[in-house]
Amino acid sequence: MSTTEGAARAEVLDELSHIAYSKNNYKECLHFIETSIEIYFSLTEDFYTKELIHLYEGKAYCHSNLDQHREAAEAFETLAGYYCIDENREGFLRSKRAAAREWYSAKEWLKSFEGHTIASKELDPDITKFVIGIDLMNIGTALQGLGRHQEAIESLIKARQAFKEDKNPEFVNWCDGFLAQSLIEVKNGFEAEYHAQHHFNYAKVAEDLSMEGYARYRLGQAKRLNRDYVAAEEQFKEALALLTLDEAKDWPTIVKVNNEMAATLFAQGKDEEAKTILTRIATIEETMGDE
Repeated sequence: MSTTEGAARAEVLDELSHIAYSKNNYKECLHFIETSIEIYFSLTEDFYTKELIHLYEGKAYCHSNLDQHREAAEAFETLAGYYCIDENREGFLRSKRAAAREWYSAKEWLKSFEGHTIASKELDPDITKFVIGIDLMNIGTALQGLGRHQEAIESLIKARQAFKEDKNPEFVNWCDGFLAQSLIEVKNGFEAEYHAQHHFNYAKVAEDLSMEGYARYRLGQAKRLNRDYVAAEEQFKEALALLTLDEAKDWPTIVKVNNEMAATLFAQGKDEEAKTILTRIATIEETMGDE
């Protein structure tokens, strides 16, 4: 490599980045990519669009693999810009969707919503029901993050229909789970129970115990909204039994389920049982609140 310079040196660095990536050495891979990009930028006699597209794609995936979601989103956004320059519409849309997913993981809900909305509004005569459903579902979950639950519900219902037309039960199920969450937030217990029940049914058929724990939690919330306290209590008990099985426990959710259980017990006049639960989780709740 010491005998090369200019574009030839950048190409060698690109090849070295491939080797590092194949070994899951993403930090070293990023170093080679960044240096290669700097070289291309320094070469003023030409603009290496296709080379930069390749490098920024590698950069984005390195950051994603390192769980550096903000940096990954920024790299995908830059990649989308280069695809636009290259008049590659498919690449542009793919990169915008990838950027929006990374913004979601970075909890940048508005940027995620805007990215998915841009992708969904692009006219594409070859688009499938599955892709339509994915765009609508991602828009819905971004709206959830923004606290705009009524809008999220509208988008998720459309997504669910698209997945039904695609005959894809897995993604209909994901929509049911997300719909239950937003419907609970807007206090629509009847509709929330409908979707939570479907989410629970899928978890049982799929024999997914982790999913079943969360499904029972949502079902219990919906039943509590509907003042079916005995059934809600049973769902919360079962949810806790499943959620506490995991070695890597989801403490925030476990705390929430315990609080829901206590509220359900208070509603039934079981004050002492409710107080016992609140006392038991007080230390964990305080610890989680310190984060």
